[in-house]
Amino acid sequence: MFRILIIFLVLVGGFILGPLLEGNQGSAVFEIANYRISMSFSAFFILQLIGLLCLYMLYKILTKIFNSKTFFGSLLGLSSPKKSFKRIEQAQFYLLEGNYHQAAKLFMKSAKGAQNTTLSYLLAAQTQIDDDQLIAANESLEHAAKYCQPNELFAFQLVQIRLQLKNHEYDKAKISIEKLLNEKPRNIEVLKLADQLYYEIQDYQAVIDLLPILYKTKAYSDSQLDQFKQAAYIGRIKQLSTDIDPLALIKWWKQQPKAIVNNLANQKAMVNYLTQLGQTAEAEELNKNIMRLTQKERT
Repeated sequence: MFRILIIFLVLVGGFILGPLLEGNQGSAVFEIANYRISMSFSAFFILQLIGLLCLYMLYKILTKIFNSKTFFGSLLGLSSPKKSFKRIEQAQFYLLEGNYHQAAKLFMKSAKGAQNTTLSYLLAAQTQIDDDQLIAANESLEHAAKYCQPNELFAFQLVQIRLQLKNHEYDKAKISIEKLLNEKPRNIEVLKLADQLYYEIQDYQAVIDLLPILYKTKAYSDSQLDQFKQAAYIGRIKQLSTDIDPLALIKWWKQQPKAIVNNLANQKAMVNYLTQLGQTAEAEELNKNIMRLTQKERT
């Protein structure tokens, strides 16, 4: 920018000094409403530069006024980046205080002058989701979609999936989550959303298939994951007990790892549902195994 300014000044100097050194400045004549105005070409050029400088100064002054925190800036509905930043800061304090409604309002207001409009709208949407303002959250997401850049798409998709889960739009959420699982299979937030979805739609086999990567990535603590695993296997056993094929449960049980088969809670659930299915021989065999394990624990 500085080099361009120097080149411009050299050219201006050439226009002015050239004719002066030659002793012939040229002339410029204007006729306006029977008035005749004449001046040297150098004087005309200098006046032009002064006029352009005045216009530039006027532009800078108006920009300062419109983007300021003054009455004029507020009146024109404009917002400066500084003001937007202050609003985002205040909104975060409201979040910590649990005032989700006010926080969402400030995030929305900050979008107008924010350096990253998408971020402001996404923060507003997430806050509204947490506050169960689902219609407002959808509107915020629509605004975010208009400004969303490729590098912001992943964050947008995560917020969108959270809203879909809140709205029980499980088919849409499943399509989005499975796509993200292919793209980012070790992302903890994607894995947590997938786990939440599968539990809500009671797809316990999908939860079981997801468990190994949940353990590897430490998405939850080991104690939490152990609880999730237990709930998933009990849920799957119950589901298979209602299958059209009465032997589906037994077939599935025989395919499970030893750690699952030797689990006392799983065995008790199997005995219960095998008895309901009329598979008394298998239920009795498992009952004997439960008795042996119980005696070992006592001794």
